[in-house]
Amino acid sequence: MHGRSHQPGEPLAEINVIPLVDIALVLLIIFMVTTVFVRRVGLNMQLPQTQVVEAEPEMAQDINIMLDNKAQVYLDGKEITIEALHAALKERAQQNTETRVIVKADRSIAYDHIVQVLDAVKMSGLHRVALATEPKSRVPSLKEVASHAPNNRR
Repeated sequence: MHGRSHQPGEPLAEINVIPLVDIALVLLIIFMVTTVFVRRVGLNMQLPQTQVVEAEPEMAQDINIMLDNKAQVYLDGKEITIEALHAALKERAQQNTETRVIVKADRSIAYDHIVQVLDAVKMSGLHRVALATEPKSRVPSLKEVASHAPNNRR
């Protein structure tokens, strides 16, 4: 085989890689197909929209507080009461007071609920607070569209 003749009684010292390639391709296809069905678990929230977005990437040590449209409070994805939130934040503040707190509140939530969360954050000793928003989808005005249109005058 492959340029060298095989003597009778001599053991074969070749590896057939074709079945290995077949298995690798089948596994690749399985992983590609199953990743379509994997969804990121999270709350169904509509954040307020703003024109100006000052986004710093989220980091692993950030504390995420979420308020859904039913005023339920979540700390890093787990439901929690305001009292328990204050205790948990105080514990985290003892580790590092420079930890950033990101508050994500549904746009339909009453302002009072957001203030309660912000009070719990401030009373715990954490001072770096960010309010999460979504960028507003900007529709150009008719004047802007007309100013960018090609000039058809002769």
